Amino acid sequence: MESHESRVSREAEIYDHHMLQREGYESMLAHANEGPARMRRDQFVREAVADLNDKTVLEIGTQAWAPMLNKFGVRPRSVTCVNISQAEVDAGKAQAEALNFRADFRVMDAHKLDFPANHFDFVYGVAILHHLDLGLALAEISRVTKTGGRILFVEPLRLNPIAQLVRFLTPKARTPDERPLSRRELRTIDQYFDCVNLFTELFYVPAAVLSRFAFKNPENMLTRSSDALDKMLVTALPGLGLFYRTVTIYGRNRG
Repeated sequence: MESHESRVSREAEIYDHHMLQREGYESMLAHANEGPARMRRDQFVREAVADLNDKTVLEIGTQAWAPMLNKFGVRPRSVTCVNISQAEVDAGKAQAEALNFRADFRVMDAHKLDFPANHFDFVYGVAILHHLDLGLALAEISRVTKTGGRILFVEPLRLNPIAQLVRFLTPKARTPDERPLSRRELRTIDQYFDCVNLFTELFYVPAAVLSRFAFKNPENMLTRSSDALDKMLVTALPGLGLFYRTVTIYGRNRG
């Protein structure tokens, strides 16, 4: 069985050498990433981070501070951002300096966090857990998070049919070790944290892709109606959430 060290080394090499090709992928999903579903997710995030100005915060990754903290004017007492890739750390640090966002950027493996137990009030990340050996990483995240401290992660889901097609058509847009989440992974997270999950983007994804050809604005008739339908469906049938594109996980550490 391959060690997680091999996985970490492979991922670091891909990001250090800028080997991913995501331009076409991001362009195709532009309306999906900016329209009503994103706005609904942003409101969920805004409420989760609203009280962090006097907290100690850890980001697993080095880019998510911009859409999850800086975007809402949140300035925690301390923010530490870790990543296995020196290139990603350098890019995050440069952007933070340009925006006058104060954070400590470090090259570090999320499977072996170099922090004492019960250290952080809040740990977060975007599209990061599905790159990791989830069991090892969650044990470390739980260890460094204070009892009663919180997590917030935005992650892709494995069973969404459109996302599966996109992943098949754009293999160079992702690393070979990525594993989007499904029921098993969400249950693993629940072993450490009491979670509330926001599922977004089922019918919204194809509607948003199609809307690019009819509307310049990502907030339009197609995206609004499809997001409203998605919200209604998952409220009535929570199990359907596993087939959405994205889950936003907000949890509290049991300790």
